[in-house]
Amino acid sequence: MRQASSFIATCASSFVLAAGCGGGDGGGDVGEQGAGPERTSDPARPAVKPEQAGEEAPREREQTLVEVLADKADPEADDWRTEVLHTRSGAQLKALAHLLEVPKELTPRALDALVAPEFASGRLRPASLAAVRDDAAARVLRPAAGLALDREASEVRGAAGLREALAELLAPHAGAEHRHAKFKPFTVSEGEGEFETRTFLEVSGELAAGILQTNATWTCRWRMPPAGTDEAPLLLWIGVEAYEEVQLRAARGPLFLDCTESVLGGNAAYAQKELPGLNHWLTRISELMNMSIAGHSGLALGDVNGDGLEDLYACDSGGLPNRLYVQNPDGTLDEVSAAAGVDFLELSSAALLVDLDGDADEDLVVATRPLLLLCENDGEGVFTIRARERAGNGPMSISAADPDEDGDLDLYLCAYDSHPESLQVGAYPYHDANNGEPNSFWRNEGEFQFVDVTEQVGLGEHNTRFSFAAVWEDYDEDGDLDLYVANDYGRNCLYQNDGRGRFLDVAPEAGVEDIASGMSVAWGDYDRNGFMDVYVSNMFSAAGNRVTFQRRFQDENEHDDEATAGLQRMARGNTLFANTGEGRFVDVSVGEAVIMGRWAWASSFADLDNDGWEDLLVANGHITMDSADDL
Repeated sequence: MRQASSFIATCASSFVLAAGCGGGDGGGDVGEQGAGPERTSDPARPAVKPEQAGEEAPREREQTLVEVLADKADPEADDWRTEVLHTRSGAQLKALAHLLEVPKELTPRALDALVAPEFASGRLRPASLAAVRDDAAARVLRPAAGLALDREASEVRGAAGLREALAELLAPHAGAEHRHAKFKPFTVSEGEGEFETRTFLEVSGELAAGILQTNATWTCRWRMPPAGTDEAPLLLWIGVEAYEEVQLRAARGPLFLDCTESVLGGNAAYAQKELPGLNHWLTRISELMNMSIAGHSGLALGDVNGDGLEDLYACDSGGLPNRLYVQNPDGTLDEVSAAAGVDFLELSSAALLVDLDGDADEDLVVATRPLLLLCENDGEGVFTIRARERAGNGPMSISAADPDEDGDLDLYLCAYDSHPESLQVGAYPYHDANNGEPNSFWRNEGEFQFVDVTEQVGLGEHNTRFSFAAVWEDYDEDGDLDLYVANDYGRNCLYQNDGRGRFLDVAPEAGVEDIASGMSVAWGDYDRNGFMDVYVSNMFSAAGNRVTFQRRFQDENEHDDEATAGLQRMARGNTLFANTGEGRFVDVSVGEAVIMGRWAWASSFADLDNDGWEDLLVANGHITMDSADDL
């Protein structure tokens, strides 16, 4: 698994380097940190070497972990030729994206630096588009006939021809404001004197009638740059694999507007704690407070004071107080954390506002490290801690349900890694890990007494995985609640309730193990057939798709086909399982075009346009700190 480790480390290096740039620009010189030779104030006067002064020459220091990982992030350094080609062609595509955003600069002369003189291809906007949806909410156009890659197409020739083809592609966006274009390459394959990349393309902008977005998948053929040079590759051909135009008919612009400041801006906590971000606090709060670089801090919604309005509880990292915001009739929120007794400073990863004692007000559960705090609501939004249970060092999320049907809510706590901040301890094996911290099921005994009955009810089976999220649902329509658990680095679990509150993991038989990087799960009847389907958020990794399918990667891991296939699956993306109604599910992700949710952390079914069909929302992104570019 040598090369697999290299791939994993490369991904990790982005994480470490981003997290370590809290002070200054993150590129500090070694000499400034005291690790290099002593400097002199006169640059013309050389420093005295230790051996000249009769001292023993200092030993060469070993590289730090950050430096080792940083070296692996450079494809030029470790001779990953396909990644070198990706980097160089990616720079060309970035230049092309700029031209798509600023059409006045889209000239044959500008394209000369991107396109080979012998460039020839077909049209980039299919000639015949048909509406697959056309209503008051949206209009979606796709090719009337299936697209086929014609590698001999020559309808479009040279830089001048490409300019015309791109102008045709952009024609529907004429007059659009806030135009944005982005390419995301996800495969690279070498040939004789040339290479190919596959890439997603998004072009969006705001029109008077609403937002228009063009989505396409291109295969691009490039002339190979001469060996040993820094020359950029040039486009030889573009083939369109998939294409659609989505017009949202919302004249005011996006379907959703960011109203954070108008809702929270009246609170001192907004400017003091919400806006600075983790990069600010990492350099100011002691590591002893368990300040987390990952930002896995949950939210809870509920009516804490009985006024009929939903309030917000926000967890935070170690050393920063959790916050309770109470909603006003005008939709603004007032921060009342200290007065409500819930401004905990412990690292908190999840919370729930639910009625634990059956008195018709919503109590608070908070997963901290290492305690699960159970807080009673006095009915007016003031809380008292009634119990503290051991939650371990890696709690991630909490869900509440009554699977034993005794009339009160029990709690299921997902746990991850007992050392989540350590790069020395991680998932093993990477593609099918079973060294995570166990999840726990807490049975409600009344009066805020909860008992860990995980093993007794069968939820201890397959319970050493890296769990992010769990959701309850009666998927088999037998009248009791079952549980789906999304696990990172491997197999998910579907625990079927036997009707008496005991569980059996049936994920393999049901076809929903989804061996990937499960980060969230959502139930919904997307096809309206009466059975609940399940959508799992995973990680779409363009780098993973490029690297794990390379012959070199496979050759160096030829004795571990399972791991190779596992890593390939880890990079694929999200999964939609359709419920057959017979206790099994079918993976329909590709056909329903729901795989590429990017680095997806959370998802939810919701009918956004009130047409009776459940849509999908996917929250994605990764740690970027001060960088404006998402990973």
